[in-house]
Amino acid sequence: MHHHPITIQQTLLQCGDARVVLANDSEHHSMIGVTYGPNDCGLPTFVQIDRVTMLELQRGIVDPRTVVAERCAGIALDAAEQLVDDPAALR
Repeated sequence: MHHHPITIQQTLLQCGDARVVLANDSEHHSMIGVTYGPNDCGLPTFVQIDRVTMLELQRGIVDPRTVVAERCAGIALDAAEQLVDDPAALR
């Protein structure tokens, strides 16, 4: 199985050590993800979403919980080694 780096583009929600993020991989698939712990050291989980859903999340039109429950297209597993933050997204 070939792995693609996952780059975090934006944090949508932060609750303690967990955060819900928008991300994409090197093939430009949009994803919503949950990371845990300081420096995202817990096992992150990412689910592929379509571009419209990504834009709605960025604009606050749809809730991340609704997206995970109703709009997910697939899951990217074993993302811990491939996870990076986009420096431009860290404002």
